[in-house]
Amino acid sequence: MGVTAGSVLNRLLCDKGHLTKPSNPTTVKAITSKILTYLDSGHLPKAVSILFASPFPFQFSLYAHLFQLCSSNRAILEVRKVESHLVTFSPIPPIFLLNRAIEAYAKCGSLGDARELFEEMPQRDGGSWNALITAYSQTGNPEDAFGLFIKMNRSGFLPNEITFASVLGSCAAVLALWLSRQIHAVIFKYGFNGNVILGSSLVDIYGKCGVMRDARGIFDEIQNPNDISWNIIVRRYLEMGEGKEAIIMFFQMFVAAVRPLNFTFSNALVACSSITALEEGMQIHGAAIKMGFENDEVVLSSLIDMYAKCGELENACAIFDQPKSKNLISGTSIVSGYAMSGQTWKAREFFNEMPERNVVTWNAMLAGYTHYFQWEEALNFIFLMVNTTKNIDQVTLGLILKVCAGLSDVEMGKQVHGFIYRHDFCSNIFVGNGLLDMYGKCGNLKSAKTVWFHQISQCRDRISWNALLSSYARHGRSELAMTIFCEMQLEETPDEYTFAIILAACANIFALEQGKQIHGFMIRNGYTMDSVVRGH
Repeated sequence: MGVTAGSVLNRLLCDKGHLTKPSNPTTVKAITSKILTYLDSGHLPKAVSILFASPFPFQFSLYAHLFQLCSSNRAILEVRKVESHLVTFSPIPPIFLLNRAIEAYAKCGSLGDARELFEEMPQRDGGSWNALITAYSQTGNPEDAFGLFIKMNRSGFLPNEITFASVLGSCAAVLALWLSRQIHAVIFKYGFNGNVILGSSLVDIYGKCGVMRDARGIFDEIQNPNDISWNIIVRRYLEMGEGKEAIIMFFQMFVAAVRPLNFTFSNALVACSSITALEEGMQIHGAAIKMGFENDEVVLSSLIDMYAKCGELENACAIFDQPKSKNLISGTSIVSGYAMSGQTWKAREFFNEMPERNVVTWNAMLAGYTHYFQWEEALNFIFLMVNTTKNIDQVTLGLILKVCAGLSDVEMGKQVHGFIYRHDFCSNIFVGNGLLDMYGKCGNLKSAKTVWFHQISQCRDRISWNALLSSYARHGRSELAMTIFCEMQLEETPDEYTFAIILAACANIFALEQGKQIHGFMIRNGYTMDSVVRGH
């Protein structure tokens, strides 16, 4: 733990002979110079040891400097020594120094020391409360931080921007939406609504928690959103799958005369990739050139990905050929672009020439083969992958299961299932859905049922239901598929693919009336009558 009254008393008794003599200014200056020399050369422990062995106080600025260095170096033992020396030779140290000590303890991960020092302080100011609240916030304890915030108010100290920012930071780290709403109400009460820092923090939290309506409302209340505020709102729309809104907000930045960050350009380009908005992507490319981001590596990588995903592979390759663009992320985008456009041979050539690859690169190539039903090529590629790399993730396993299903190779699928079990991928919904689909397409309904009830029973989603429905409908169990469809509606909302499956099941058992009812349900609820459904 930190410094206690007993340890300080013991030090005073040990050094009592020295305390009766006033310190020599020349000696203090010489030792201070020696300490600073060691600090300049990076020898923090040695510098602190010299201070700790000195029987007289130093200037407060030296203690502050040492606390800062101990904090940045996570040197908990040195923090304790500096605090011990401070409270020993300065019986009533200034509050700001004790606040620095609290901050240092927190940065070193010792909440106990920070809290003990806070409780022992004879006097505190707002900075003391902020230091401890920040300590709890930075260590992922939002409820404790909020509890201190309440105590701070009851003790007569008014919160400021730093206080709120600290509490909100901890809420964002653990996505504590309910707590964020309470803090939001207090921010409004104290008149901080419209504050750019706090407003941006709230936008960030609500966006991360998936309540974009609230996030947008708060963003619109910020008096003068800065570049960080805009970047947050664009990013959160992107993460929620609202690429169109992300692009709209990006262009509104220019109307507001705010210069985008390189990450904002990147987020906007990724949004274009997500909805294949080539025209908007080209406009953003032009804006990036005008604003001097044409050589920024973050922007270049996103440009390559955007052009590749929009099918403009010549443009993607032209940018990739620039010296600053040749990196693993950009190379993977080129592989993915060629593979998903059907040019798997070009993708493979590019893949083979890459000096380094990661699991995303391997997955991009394999995804191209599976997307175009090139099962034999995919199988050969899997063998190469297994013999070349150990980097296999849930996406890889899902793609391999697709290959097993495409080849109707249930034995290979069982081997993959064993690998999944041994390497603890069983609880992953993406992998579970892949297993369900593979067993269903291979006609092994018993194993599909086992996956359904034992592996994904607690995490199944719409894709899971569709895979189960498809399994029974495909293998002539249409009446059971109809029963499953009724059960699905209690847990999930059907989509167009669900209706395509169930209408096919109706056709198999000549259930015209049921088919008409389902068709009517679709029309009433605004489902798109796409070509797949019309075919049934």
